[in-house]
Amino acid sequence: MDAEEQRPIKKQPGGVDFVCPMFEMTPEMAKRAKEHADKLTADKKKKAAQYIAEKDEKLKAIGLGDCDKFYVDKLAEVKAIADEVE
Repeated sequence: MDAEEQRPIKKQPGGVDFVCPMFEMTPEMAKRAKEHADKLTADKKKKAAQYIAEKDEKLKAIGLGDCDKFYVDKLAEVKAIADEVE
């Protein structure tokens, strides 16, 4: 019981720096990691914008250029049900 009391309590992540004695991040490594994360974030945003543009283009092609999200969701639901029936 004494050993358990001396063991540090795990804290929830969020603003806590975890230290690993076998690995030390250099400033260059931190910079590369940040650049990579920024690149992934930018790529994700680019793909999301591309998806929205393609969706809008498809809606305009079937004559639904200016409609609300509820209507589009209902159309997708009806199409999914129709595909199941076929």
